[in-house]
Amino acid sequence: MKTTRPRTPAKSADPSPVGRPLKGAEKSTGRRFSIERIRIPKAADVLASHLRDEIVEGRLSNGEMLPTERELAEGAGLSRSSVREALHMLEIEGLLVTKPGRNGGSMVCQPSRDTIVKTVSLYISSRKTQLTSLIEARAALEPSGAMLAAKHRTDVDIEAIRSMHENLEASIDDLDEFLRANIDWHLAVIHASHNDLMIAFMESISGQVYAATNVERMNPLEIRQQVIKVHGRISDAIIEGDPAAAKRRMERHVGAYAGHLGIE
Repeated sequence: MKTTRPRTPAKSADPSPVGRPLKGAEKSTGRRFSIERIRIPKAADVLASHLRDEIVEGRLSNGEMLPTERELAEGAGLSRSSVREALHMLEIEGLLVTKPGRNGGSMVCQPSRDTIVKTVSLYISSRKTQLTSLIEARAALEPSGAMLAAKHRTDVDIEAIRSMHENLEASIDDLDEFLRANIDWHLAVIHASHNDLMIAFMESISGQVYAATNVERMNPLEIRQQVIKVHGRISDAIIEGDPAAAKRRMERHVGAYAGHLGIE
C-alpha cells in the first residue's frame, strides 16, 4: 500500500502567551490587538485521523494489512512512537486488529454494526445511564421500528417473531426467562424493520433494559399476561402488513410499560 504523508500544521514561531498584545499593533491600528494561542494537534492524532478517513471511505479494504510501523513512520515523517500511538487509537475504535507473529501487523477492520453496538453499550455502561433514559429511547424508537417491520418483514422475519412470541408464552412462570424472551421478541421486531441503525441501537440497549427490569415487583404475573396479549396484537399487525396499526399498538405498549414503571 502506498502511504501518503498526512499534513501536520507548522509550529507557530510566536511564543507569546495567550492574549499578549502584539508589539506595534496599538500604534498602527489605534486599538489593542491580542491573539489566542494556536493549538497544534499531536502527530499521532493527525496520523490516526488520516488512516481513519482512508478506512471509513473505503480506500483501505477490509482485511488489508497496513505497512509496518517503520514504513509508516518513514512515509509520514513521524516517530515510531507516534505511529504506535495512532495505531493503538484505531485499534480501540475497532478499525484495526493487531495480528501477532512474524507475519503479523495491523489489519484493517471496517466499521460494522457490532462496532456501533459495542461503542454505544460501553457509553451506556460507563455513564450509568438511568432506566428512564433507556425507556424513553425505546419509546422514541420502537413504534417506528414496528411500522417499518410491517412494511419490510419477510417470511423469515415472520417466523422469528412468531417463534419469539411462543417462547414468551412458554416462559410466563419464570421471570428471568420471560424477560429474556421479551427482549428477544422486541429485537425480532426491530430486525424485521431491516434498518441497520435501529437494529444496532436496539441491540446496544437491550442488555441494559433486561438488567434494569429484572425485578419481580416490576413484572408481576398480571403484567406478564398483559404483555403477552399486547405482543400478540402487535405481531398480528406486522404479519398482516398494517404499518399504522403496528406503530399505534407498539406506541401504546411501550407507553403503558413506562407508566407502570412510573416514567411519564
